[in-house]
Amino acid sequence: MTTIRAINSAIPVGRLSNDELIDRFGAKEMASVAKMTGIITRRVAAEGQCASDLAVAAAERLIACHGIDRSSIDALIFTTQTPDYRSPATACALHGRLKLSERCAAFDINQACSGFIYALSVAHGLCSAGIARRLLLLNGDTLTKLLHPQDRGMVALTGDAAAATLIEASPQAGYGIENVRICTDGSQFDRLIVPAGGCRMPIGSVVAGDAGPPPECMRMDGPAVFHFSVYRVSDFIKATMAEWNLTMDDVDLVLLHQANKTMLDLIYKATKVPAEKQFINITELGNTAGASLPVLLSQAWREGRIRPGSRTLLCGFGAGLSWGMISLRWPEGLDPATPGDIEAPWPPPT
Repeated sequence: MTTIRAINSAIPVGRLSNDELIDRFGAKEMASVAKMTGIITRRVAAEGQCASDLAVAAAERLIACHGIDRSSIDALIFTTQTPDYRSPATACALHGRLKLSERCAAFDINQACSGFIYALSVAHGLCSAGIARRLLLLNGDTLTKLLHPQDRGMVALTGDAAAATLIEASPQAGYGIENVRICTDGSQFDRLIVPAGGCRMPIGSVVAGDAGPPPECMRMDGPAVFHFSVYRVSDFIKATMAEWNLTMDDVDLVLLHQANKTMLDLIYKATKVPAEKQFINITELGNTAGASLPVLLSQAWREGRIRPGSRTLLCGFGAGLSWGMISLRWPEGLDPATPGDIEAPWPPPT
């Protein structure tokens, strides 16, 4: 079995508060946003600061705090919707910046809010197959760079962040990643989408009769995404736990992608997760997309919610539409939690 040995996260210095958005969207609208989403402030990357820059900050802190030998890392996965380039993979640039070995594989996974689950599943497979003994998984998104400034639904929701996770063989039999399930409904791929920028619709394309944000901006079908998140994800959690022969009595902590507070409350209620097994951190960070789940896990670890022998359920869901869940039982001898979220200034200090 494989397990998560350590995790750390990085957030931008920049903040965007609800009060700052009142002039743009109105006091009544922002009061409604706060009530619905639970978000008061979101972190926003600086001009020129990319998801990869946040990922480097998280990875360097992780490597330093846990004394990781860079030459021992056999694979690097970067999961993002906001890569540095269309080609090459941003993971290759990260590999160079982190000074990893030539024997270390590096590749991107283009996945959204389910990205941590998808990438953790791939990492688990690589380690279980013996292809990698130690793997560095980086998740990062700076979706604020893809938003139209007048799109209240997205601007008020979205924040930027990154996380670094170290994955390796579990030191104890029966502990580590126990179960994995990942799913997709491609018939609804366009419910959350950046239409332009790929080969299907190059940047600068004009769509006749299109009254929405420019096609190079993120677009969301809010009602469809809400319905999917609350109903299909809730049913998925219940059905999958039954398949895995788990009940809530067997689980110590349930961590969900930090979509918005109302969604989280409804999913927790539908799946009958007791309050003491819930954990939410969206208030000061916003919805940080693919980084939200590992950032949440990092904070839970720091606050003592990850304990040897305990079991955690991790569930991510979002664009694609895609979703998935992992159950993980933590081994003895856990590394101490990495110190808190590192603020990543831009430009970085020399």
